[in-house]
Amino acid sequence: MLILLPPSETKTRPVRAEAAPLDLDAFGMPELTDSRRMMLRAAVRTAEARGGADKLGVPASSPELVARMAQVEQEPAAAPLSVYSGVLYDQLDPSRALPDDRRVLVQSALFGLVDAATDRIPAYRLSAASTVSRLGKAGSWWAPRLKPVAARLRTELAQSGSPLVVDSRSGSYRSMMSMRSGAGVRVLEVSPVQERGGVRKVISHDAKRYRGLVTRALVDVEGTPTTADEVVDVVRAAFGTGLQVELDGDRLVVVDQVS
Repeated sequence: MLILLPPSETKTRPVRAEAAPLDLDAFGMPELTDSRRMMLRAAVRTAEARGGADKLGVPASSPELVARMAQVEQEPAAAPLSVYSGVLYDQLDPSRALPDDRRVLVQSALFGLVDAATDRIPAYRLSAASTVSRLGKAGSWWAPRLKPVAARLRTELAQSGSPLVVDSRSGSYRSMMSMRSGAGVRVLEVSPVQERGGVRKVISHDAKRYRGLVTRALVDVEGTPTTADEVVDVVRAAFGTGLQVELDGDRLVVVDQVS
């Protein structure tokens, strides 16, 4: 099983005394190393140039983030689940080892893809919508470079005992690397909705929390689900009576019923 997550805008900076600097050569998926170096150099140039804060999406209240991006290669790096923070990641326990048969990958505007179990990242500031020096929009630049990676991941999943992708990414990060059902692989898009009086509407901010809860249910369960129906059963069991879970085609719908 593959679980795809979006990154978070907010990040917890690793303690320098306890973490080694960023080392791209130690990352998984070495076919992305050259692209990662190119994006890293572009992000540094952007941070050093006039208007870097706007291009990187740094809020006026946190100008120190620009200076840190200018020296991101020297920034301390740590396990992704301890660096990414916010509503989604608050639902996950960074100290808990991920099961070997469930791979969690985080889409990243800086690194393309980050393996939550093995990679080590700094608290960077770059999003899919960021415009970086000489490369343009980060998300658009990554898309063709991630296409062959997606194909390889699909082939590996099709030959595994759990040919499933649970996709909790937001739209801009799905565009970076398209993953759809087919060729023996089922891709389930986590789609939280709110239901009031029989009428459903898409949830915006709280959607991140539900996606985090779905991820926690899937990594905590003892056995790996092998079908979409088993995914529904696992998530339903984890949620109890608090939330409703349905399968609508390739959508894993989490329904928050409010009065």
